[in-house]
Amino acid sequence: MNIKQPEKFSAEILRNIKTIDIPSHKPTHASAFLVWYSKPTSDIKNVIELGSGTGIVAFALAKLYNLYVTGIEIQHELYELAIEGIHVNNLEDKVKFLHCDVRDVENYFKAESFDMVVSNFPFHVGKKSPDKIRNMSRSAGLELINDFIKSSSYLLRNKGTFVFVMSPKLLVPVINILSEHKLIVQRMCFFHGTLEKNAKLVAIRGKKNGGYEVIIDPPQWGV
Repeated sequence: MNIKQPEKFSAEILRNIKTIDIPSHKPTHASAFLVWYSKPTSDIKNVIELGSGTGIVAFALAKLYNLYVTGIEIQHELYELAIEGIHVNNLEDKVKFLHCDVRDVENYFKAESFDMVVSNFPFHVGKKSPDKIRNMSRSAGLELINDFIKSSSYLLRNKGTFVFVMSPKLLVPVINILSEHKLIVQRMCFFHGTLEKNAKLVAIRGKKNGGYEVIIDPPQWGV
């Protein structure tokens, strides 16, 4: 893939993006990492985010990269906050959100409607949260992630780009599922809390029906 990432990741990439958040759902390093790794090539104009939460990634993609972004969010409270965030960021002509399940995208969109699909997969390694919204946003298993990937393949045009962020513990099964849906990983980058610690996130990027050469980008880190 002929795109060069910025030399160093920084969560400051989201500094000027505004969201209306609640205690159980706030922007994270995963959101910033996804935005950073989603820097578009010139053929990407129209993007969809699966699991858009309160909209931080969608707003950043629209503002930083001048993209048209559609977000899908199943949790109504988060969807309503994202709608408010459109106006706060003055992005009425660039961003829209849909309150629906990713498993129902065929009822809302034609096949191959988007140049890029992005998602911060709703998976968290550890104990479940007692908070309903936080738990639903972070506790998906591989069955639901398979649904995210299946929908991504449906929505993405041929040779279109996907970018996902997840726990490294998911990397092998996710790559296998992606391949089953003709989504071929071509780049990946690991994020560490510090360089002395194991990676806590991995970003993967590739194309629908893309080639099989894989580039491992330099590791990134941050607090």
